[in-house]
Amino acid sequence: MARSGKADGSRTLGSAAMLFTSYFILADWGLQWATVRGAGSPVFPAAGVALAGLLLGGLRLWPAVFAGRMAAFLVDGRSLPLWAQCVIAAGNTIAAVCGAWILTRARVRPALTRLRDVRALIGACLVSSAVGATFGSAALGSVLVQGFGLAPLVWLNWWAGNVMGMLVVTPLVLSWTPGEPIGQPFRWWMHLLLSTVTAGGVAWLIFGPHMPRLPLAWLIFPALMWAALAGGVRGATAAMLPSASAAVWGTTAGYGPFAPVAEHLRLVMLQQFVAVAAASTLVLAVVVDERRRSELLRENEERLRLASRAGRTGVWTWNLTTGRAFWTPEACELYGHGSGCTVDYERWIESVHPDDREQARRKVREAMEQARSGGSGPHSYKSEYRVIHADGTTLWLESSGAIERKGDELVMLGVVRDITERKLAEAALHESEAHIRRVLDNLFAFVGVLDLEGTVLQCNRAPLEAANITAVDVLGKKFWDCYWWSGLPEAQARLHDAMDRARRGEVVRFDVTARMAGNSLICVDFQLAPLRDDEGRVTHLLPSGMDITARKRAENERERLLESERAARAEVERASRLKDEFLSTVSHELRTPLTVILGWSQVLRRRANGKDEDLHKGLAVIDRNARVLSQLIEDLLDMGRFSTGKTRLEVQSVDLHDVVALVLSSVAPSAAAKHIELESITRPFPGKVRGDLNRLQQVIWNLVSNAVKFTPSGGRVEVTLDRIDDLAEITVSDTGQGITPEFLPHVFERFRQADGSTTREHGGLGLGLAIVKNLVELHGGTVRVTSDGEGKGATFIVRLPIEDARASGGTEVDDVSNLGIAARAVNDSTRRTG
Repeated sequence: MARSGKADGSRTLGSAAMLFTSYFILADWGLQWATVRGAGSPVFPAAGVALAGLLLGGLRLWPAVFAGRMAAFLVDGRSLPLWAQCVIAAGNTIAAVCGAWILTRARVRPALTRLRDVRALIGACLVSSAVGATFGSAALGSVLVQGFGLAPLVWLNWWAGNVMGMLVVTPLVLSWTPGEPIGQPFRWWMHLLLSTVTAGGVAWLIFGPHMPRLPLAWLIFPALMWAALAGGVRGATAAMLPSASAAVWGTTAGYGPFAPVAEHLRLVMLQQFVAVAAASTLVLAVVVDERRRSELLRENEERLRLASRAGRTGVWTWNLTTGRAFWTPEACELYGHGSGCTVDYERWIESVHPDDREQARRKVREAMEQARSGGSGPHSYKSEYRVIHADGTTLWLESSGAIERKGDELVMLGVVRDITERKLAEAALHESEAHIRRVLDNLFAFVGVLDLEGTVLQCNRAPLEAANITAVDVLGKKFWDCYWWSGLPEAQARLHDAMDRARRGEVVRFDVTARMAGNSLICVDFQLAPLRDDEGRVTHLLPSGMDITARKRAENERERLLESERAARAEVERASRLKDEFLSTVSHELRTPLTVILGWSQVLRRRANGKDEDLHKGLAVIDRNARVLSQLIEDLLDMGRFSTGKTRLEVQSVDLHDVVALVLSSVAPSAAAKHIELESITRPFPGKVRGDLNRLQQVIWNLVSNAVKFTPSGGRVEVTLDRIDDLAEITVSDTGQGITPEFLPHVFERFRQADGSTTREHGGLGLGLAIVKNLVELHGGTVRVTSDGEGKGATFIVRLPIEDARASGGTEVDDVSNLGIAARAVNDSTRRTG
C-alpha cells in the first residue's frame, strides 16, 4: 500500500509539473497581445491547457495552474500590484476548475466522440471563461483609473480570448490523449497531413503580408471541412491549430482581411472568426465521427447477429431493480420461444429444467447479493443448466454475464449459448475415462503416470491392493520413495537412472525387486516410457510393471532341469562312448584268436583224410561259423570307427557297373540256394563316382545280401543301376517280408531290428543298414527305404554323385548268366527322374 501511494504521488507530481510548464509557456505567449496593462489578452491558449489538464489529471492539479499564471506575471514584468495578480491567477484557476467540474459531471468522454461531448465542451468553455473574465475585470477595475468604466469592454475581450483559447487547444489535447488508441491506417494519416498542411497554407496566404486586404477569411473553411470529414475530431483539431496560429499572427501584425478596421474591432473579429471556425469544425467532425461509428456499429451488430446465429449464442439484459428484461431473437430461440418473445424472471425460470432450477436460482441470488454488497464494480455471473422446449427437446445452455450498479439500479448483462454438443462430448469423454479407469483398475499389472520430476500423478488399483496401501500413500510423492521400493536401495538407484533416461526420450525396461504386503518381495518386469505431446516434447512418464515372480521361479526350475538333463546326457554320451570303446576293444581282442582259428581250420581241412567225413564236416562248420563271427566283429569295428570319426576311405574313380556285377556274382550262390530269382537291370551311362571301391562294394553287398536274407524261397530280388541327372542311383528291391510303418523310421539305426526277441528267425546284430547309411553319407550320397507294409517287400535306394558328367560312352557289363543270375544290359538314352 505504501509503495502504491508513493507511485500515485510520483504520477501526480509529474502531471502537475507538465501542466505547470505548458500553462506557463502558453500564458507568457498569450500575454504578448495583452491590451490592458498586460492583464487582458484577446488570445489566451493557456486557458485551454488548464481546462484539458484538470479534466485529464483531476482537479487536484489546480495549484499548477495558479503557479503557472503567477510565474507568467513575474517573467512578463507587468506593473500590476501583487494582490491583483493573485486575484487574476485565482480567477483563471477557478475558471479551469469550474470548466473541468462541468465536463466531469456531464460525463464527457475525453476523446470527444459524441456530439453531446462537444456541446458540453462549448458550454463549459463559455461558462468558465465568464468566471475568469469576471475575476480579471474586477481586479483591473480596482487598480486602474476609470477601470470600472472600461470593465464591460475588458470583460468581453477577456472572455472572448479565453473562449478562443479553449476551443482551439482543449479539443486538441483531449482528442490526442494517450488514453485513446492512436493507430490508424496509412491513408488516414495521409489525409490528416495533407489537410493540416493545406489549412495552414491557406491561412498563411489569407492572413499573410502578401495578400490584399480583402474579406477572404472564410476561404479557410473548405480546408477545415476536409480535415473534419477525413480525420474526424483529431483531424479538425490538428488543422485548426496552424490555421488559428496564422490568423492570430497576421491579424495582430496588421495583415489579413481584418486589418482595415479599428484595432479593437480587429481583435473582436479575430476572436469571432477563430471561435466560430473552431466550434463549427469541431461539431462537423464529431457528427462525421458519430455517423462513421454508427455505420460501423450497424455492421458490427450485423456481424454479431450472424455470429450469434452461427454459434447459437444469444444476448440478454435484465434490470434487477425494475424487472425489465430483454432477449435477442437468438436467445429466445435457445429457450424455445418465438423470436419476439417477452420475458421476465418467472418465464425464464420456467424454461429451466426442473432438476436445474434450484441451482439456477442460487447462482442468480449469489450474484445479486455480491453486487449489492460489493460496491459499484461489475460482478460476474455464470451458470450451466438444461432447458426444455415445447417439443420436448432438451438443450444444455451456458449463461454468463456481469452485474453492475448504474446509479440506483442493478443491471445484469450477459450472453447465453448452446453447449449441448460440448456436454454430450464431456459425457462421452467421462464415460470413456471411467471405462479406461475400470479397465486399468482390473489389470493385474501396474500402470501409472508421473511428471518429469518423478511425482506420481495417477496409479491403478492393482499394485495398491497388492501392497495393502491406498492412493493417498503414493499420489504426490516421488515414485522411488513409494512403499514398493522402500528399503531397496538398489531398486531406487535403478529407478533414478531410468527416470533420467526416460526424460531424454528413451524407453527403459528391466527386472527389479519390489516390496508387497507383509514385506514380501516379488520380481517385476518394469518399463518406463516417455509420453510426448504433438510437438514431440516429453511431458510425462508412463511406468508399468508386471509380477513375473512365478515365471522367474519357473525359469530357474527349468534351468535347473536343463542343467540336470545336460549332465545326464553327458553321462549317457560318456557311457555310449565307453560302450563303443569296449566293443572296439572286444572286437580287436576277438579278431586275433578268430584269425588263428580260421587259419588252423583251413590247414586241418587240407590235411584231413577224406575218409573221415565227420572230421571234414566238423572242420567245415568251424570254418563257416568262424567266418560269420569274423564278419560280426568287423561290423562292430566299423561302427566304432564311425562313432569315433576314424573311418578312412581310399578314394578313387569307381565304375559302379563293375561293383554291382562283382557283388551279384558273390551273392548268386546264396540266392540260388534259396531258389530266389536275382535280376540285375543296368543302364550304361558316362561318368564314374569318387569313392572307396571296397566300401562301395560293402554297401551294395549289405543291401543285396539283406534282401536275399529276408526274402522267402521262390521270391525275387531286383538290382537296378541308372543315372538320374548328375547322380548314380542303385535300387535294391525284394519281395520279402517288408517293413512295418512303425519301424520304417528306425531302419538305419544301429542295433535296431524289427524283431528284437531272442527267438527271432534271422540273426545278426542289426548293424548292416547302419553301416550302409554311414558309408553312403561319407561318399556324399543319400540312402532311403520304402515299403508298402509287412509282407509286401522293401526297396532301398542309394544315390551317389557322378564324378565327370561330361564323359561320353559307356561300359558294357559282362554277361553273368553263367553264374545263375538273370541279367540284362539296357541301352536307353531316356533318363528317369526320381
